Amino acid sequence: MWRIFLMVSLLCWSADGQDVTCRDNNNGEVDWYIMYKAPKLNNIGTKGLEYIYIDPKGKKTSKDHNKLINNTNGVLANTLRPLFKPTTSMPADFGFISYSDQPPDGKGVPDKFGHSKGLVMMDKAKTGVWLLHSVPKFPFKRDNNFYPTSGSVYAQTFICVTFNYNQFNKIGQHLLNISAYPFDHHIPTDFYNELKEAANKSSGNRIPGEIIQHLTSAGGTQFRSFAKKLYKEEERPQQGIYEGDLYLTIAKEYNTDVKVQTWPCNQDKPYCEQNQPQVINIKSVKADLGNGEVKWEVEWKAVSSPVSGTQTVTLMLDH
Repeated sequence: MWRIFLMVSLLCWSADGQDVTCRDNNNGEVDWYIMYKAPKLNNIGTKGLEYIYIDPKGKKTSKDHNKLINNTNGVLANTLRPLFKPTTSMPADFGFISYSDQPPDGKGVPDKFGHSKGLVMMDKAKTGVWLLHSVPKFPFKRDNNFYPTSGSVYAQTFICVTFNYNQFNKIGQHLLNISAYPFDHHIPTDFYNELKEAANKSSGNRIPGEIIQHLTSAGGTQFRSFAKKLYKEEERPQQGIYEGDLYLTIAKEYNTDVKVQTWPCNQDKPYCEQNQPQVINIKSVKADLGNGEVKWEVEWKAVSSPVSGTQTVTLMLDH
């Protein structure tokens, strides 16, 4: 058994004639995929656009086909292509929500919204996609200029899953639970109420909550989604210093150690408790990007206390 989870909004053809699914480098439909993009590092010669790709068939790298992550005929562009048109030209059964705490306009997002980035898009009569990622200002535009130039600097992660439409009421509720900030959207009036509420920044149902949901992909793969509240510093003495930590929640849910590369909040040491699952900080990464193994140090530091209501979402794959 192996498990992958990522922290894990995205985007030329119309949605007509092309099912809304995750797609690979050759534009083939896939049930799910995961991408890890390397950072831009001069000492190892990366442009910050190379990546490792995993789907149900196995692992590849961008070197296998020489299509970098911003390629207009690559994995992300193929997946996001139904968005590459004006909303007025979208089919009646198509809808989407792009959400991010760091939207393309560069403006600050109110603290009441969650620390989360992703996109949902769906064909009401068939399937849809939930794409979670870590890239600020993404998708930059709903056209071939979808990948921001700033997205090459740091390592980034993506997870895309194809779901039948009947799963998107739960996904919409999840976006409400994490207070996702919708910066671009088009949801027809006959779509699930949860999706319409999630697209509305002033929705009264956007109440931070903690929940673990079970989801099933269109291909029958089981996933769990985690929404986890973070606490104000003054709340932590009652809750415990690690209460609200997403990765600790995952470790306890699966009763397994978790190694994490992330920006921890008030945590400069691994979480270690006797006879309990451990959350261990990753300090360096070694990967084969197609030209042999390369290694880089992880840049992270303790950051300021999170504000009340800030949330994070992770989609976890059991396989």
